[in-house]
Amino acid sequence: MLPYATAAGPLSIQPTSVARPVDADDVSTLLRWASQRGEPVVPRGAGTGMPGGNVGRGIALDLGACFRRMEPLDVFGRTVRVQPGVLAGDVDRAARLAGLFLPPLPSSADRCTIGGMVANNAAGARTFKYGAIRDWVQALDVVTADGSQYRLERGETVPPEFATLHTELEAELGNEPAGWPNVRKNSSGYALDRFLPEADAVQLVVGSEGTIAVVTSVTLMLAPVPQAQAVALIALRSLLDLPTLVQWAHDNSASACEFFGRRFLEVASLAHHVGAAGAVEGAEAALLLELDGDPDSVSAGADSLRRLARELGLHAIIGMEESDRRNLWSVRHAASPLIAESARSGLVSTQIIEDSVVPPEALGAYLSGVDEILHSADTDAVIFGHAGDANIHVNPLLDVGRSSWRERARALLKETVDLVADLGGTLSGEHGDGRLRAPFMEQIWGPKLAACFERTKNTLDPAGVLNPGVIIPCPHQDPLEGLWPQYSGAA
Repeated sequence: MLPYATAAGPLSIQPTSVARPVDADDVSTLLRWASQRGEPVVPRGAGTGMPGGNVGRGIALDLGACFRRMEPLDVFGRTVRVQPGVLAGDVDRAARLAGLFLPPLPSSADRCTIGGMVANNAAGARTFKYGAIRDWVQALDVVTADGSQYRLERGETVPPEFATLHTELEAELGNEPAGWPNVRKNSSGYALDRFLPEADAVQLVVGSEGTIAVVTSVTLMLAPVPQAQAVALIALRSLLDLPTLVQWAHDNSASACEFFGRRFLEVASLAHHVGAAGAVEGAEAALLLELDGDPDSVSAGADSLRRLARELGLHAIIGMEESDRRNLWSVRHAASPLIAESARSGLVSTQIIEDSVVPPEALGAYLSGVDEILHSADTDAVIFGHAGDANIHVNPLLDVGRSSWRERARALLKETVDLVADLGGTLSGEHGDGRLRAPFMEQIWGPKLAACFERTKNTLDPAGVLNPGVIIPCPHQDPLEGLWPQYSGAA
């Protein structure tokens, strides 16, 4: 059972047992049994999730072992129905053979499952233009906590328990919940802003991290592959140039707008296979922009970006051919392995902060605030992410050989939570709350919305067996429970 105790993130918790269902009826039987006995069930796919939503005590429900069927594409309707264990990259490759693609593909596409993407409302670099996975889910087959099976479709009548919840929450919040964060993307809490206007149960389940239902199939919408693309890598002398470039990306409908901090660039330059790294050596930061569309508009956009870079006195590399674009993108795609391989000796990248998101106008304040927090703690970090969405990945590099490293991790997390709350953001733009962020829900969302999240959980999972401690915290839950246990004996 050891593989089920760990995932891509820093938390490790041993399950009591493992279940590998072969179909939805198996899942239904298991959940009905678990609800009757109060036995926790922790759904998981490939284990690529970061904040601990796929580990926990109880039954590890492996949906990646058998749920791996992909039905033939509906090319005319631009949809495909897949089971949750299908890898995201496999869906995209099949779609591209038909001239289509899956826009919200994350950088972990060859490792993560579609079920995991739906659970976390996952996103990727092109979310800047195309939106997260929730914008591409047409229908879901789900099993609720009592074992009931439903097919949820956009615009269709919702099951009774979802209808009851909608009535209660609408009376409390109306159709548009006040106080919702003004962010471009969000994978924190329950998506009441999407559920309430039209009682859309699909939108409520997406991003719910296996806490209110288990997904057994997903019908995805696909988009036509763009006729042309261009990718630009721009070295920044200071962060003062960042707002101008991000605004240009918004105004010109860029498909991606990615940010690399100084430490990320230093790490990337150590990798000889990333040929574009030398172009930004010594820069304070860099921005990677992608344009897509018809050839004329992409060419005009590239010319416009060249002019802007010259006006700002910045060095820019723009790739129009596929090989050049791939080389520039390799800087971003190498992020996780570079961090793992190239951190200085004795330091470990701890994803305790990771993917907070703030209102776009607060991006500069967030980056400055994080820099101050890290400087005060005498801690380095690798920082990169989605500048256009103000969704930034922060990976502190902690010396696990020091006895105080856990206390330092806890302080960094707390201070960053305070910063995000002050700026009106959330703790996750694409990875979910998991166990790591659940204890901070009320601080981030406020007591009223946090109480509505709890009502959502209690209404749809009254026995509390679906992934307890994820999104909704258990009493006295420690956000760092299970943090890197292999370093617990550090001197």
